[in-house]
Amino acid sequence: MFFLGLDVGTTRCKAALFDEDGHLIAGASREYGYTSPQPGWAEQDPEEVWGLVQEAIREALQKTDRKPQALSVSAQGEAVIFLDGQGKPLRRAILGMDMRAKEEAQELKERFGAERLLAMSGVPVHPLTSAAKILWVKKHEPEVFRQSAKMLCYEDFILWKLGGIPAIDFSMACKTLLFDMHRREWSRELLEYLELDASRLATCFPSGTVVGTVQKEVAAELGFPTDLRLVAGGHDQCCAALGAGSTEERVAFDNAGTAEVFGIPVSDPSVVLRIHPQNFSCYAHVLPQRFLLATLNQTAGLFLRWYRDTFAREDSYATLVERASKEPSHIFALPHLVGSGTPWIDPFSKAAFVGMTLHTDEGEVIRAILEGVVFEQKMSLDLFEEQGVTFEEVRVTGGCARSPLWLQIRADIFGRPVKTLQCEDASVLGAAILAACGLGAYASPQEAAARMVQVKGVWEPNERLHRVYQEKLAIYRDLYFALRDVHHRMG
Repeated sequence: MFFLGLDVGTTRCKAALFDEDGHLIAGASREYGYTSPQPGWAEQDPEEVWGLVQEAIREALQKTDRKPQALSVSAQGEAVIFLDGQGKPLRRAILGMDMRAKEEAQELKERFGAERLLAMSGVPVHPLTSAAKILWVKKHEPEVFRQSAKMLCYEDFILWKLGGIPAIDFSMACKTLLFDMHRREWSRELLEYLELDASRLATCFPSGTVVGTVQKEVAAELGFPTDLRLVAGGHDQCCAALGAGSTEERVAFDNAGTAEVFGIPVSDPSVVLRIHPQNFSCYAHVLPQRFLLATLNQTAGLFLRWYRDTFAREDSYATLVERASKEPSHIFALPHLVGSGTPWIDPFSKAAFVGMTLHTDEGEVIRAILEGVVFEQKMSLDLFEEQGVTFEEVRVTGGCARSPLWLQIRADIFGRPVKTLQCEDASVLGAAILAACGLGAYASPQEAAARMVQVKGVWEPNERLHRVYQEKLAIYRDLYFALRDVHHRMG
């Protein structure tokens, strides 16, 4: 049997066909953009995205004579698509990274309480959430709100296009802030407050559930078999965790690309309420009876990209990293180019280099950038460990996983083995694993991942450097607080 995974990200979609052993048979991808009409806004044409998803599917299937029996979707979270009664977009999709709904997020926090909403949905109240965006549209574009027959995220939008079924899984529903993950239904209180009927949202399913079959005309157009099963997928970070083989607490995953999410599967979601500050997510996983405890840092590979684009435009990332110091840097880099992520979530914090002298050279600056990104992650992980959430190894995916030095720095700072994977596109493999489970090829996602995920490389921590980094971390912990007032005064 063969399974098609779709990954619909913020700027790229991927389609990949896998067999039961997790071998990639064929794949294709397409890039698309977004617009920013105002600072902090991010919008996208969902019909353009759907058109490019179709192109990626066609190309992947044209590379082989093998056909998928099931399909599942991994998708970007929080984006909202407003559709009229004929299924046509009423406006451009508001993307997850769009920050326009600050006042609406504060309104929800004051009305329902930040801790209460975190306990219900597993995600902190934030302008990024779909609920805040919908409330913004209700206030500022009331005609769009009134005319919207459906308000969908990208997973349910793609499944609706394929099968006429707007189906969303529990993990994606949690990211909207509108879902009660304990009752497994849309929150009646929040819907009532937004004056939003549940019929205008997608129907919720557990990940790995068959929700229908592809429409015949779509099957003919894309080259699918007419009995292709459509299976509920998941939020891209949950799918990436599954596709990395992070299916138990001892195995963490680190999805380190432009931004970075570090996640650990846990069985008790209330742990997030005991971690302070309460800025972390712990929401329904694509794994049954599990929740993803996760960080979010907006500046990972973005920090190195900023340096390259500003100071070394002719260099590749590999060439740039080759110039990094071979030993730990004597300076520190605070990677807050777009504000801080977890644990502080401070939009007014800024990036900084600290400790530079006449002896500081380019190699130390580059090394400090690589270290600063990992130090920032370690701050959050130490808060996890204080609550008894520990891990023995880390599976790394994303662009940063292509740098051996950056992988070694992660192992040395975390003090844990770091592993890379044969399939670098873990989220699209995770979607394929859910499709396999929906078809009954495996009894559980855990069983499927044990067979379909293969490790490629291992980086063991260097004990000497780990000790050095523990000393440096003691200083790094104070950087944000030492600079916070200055950065806030700078506006």
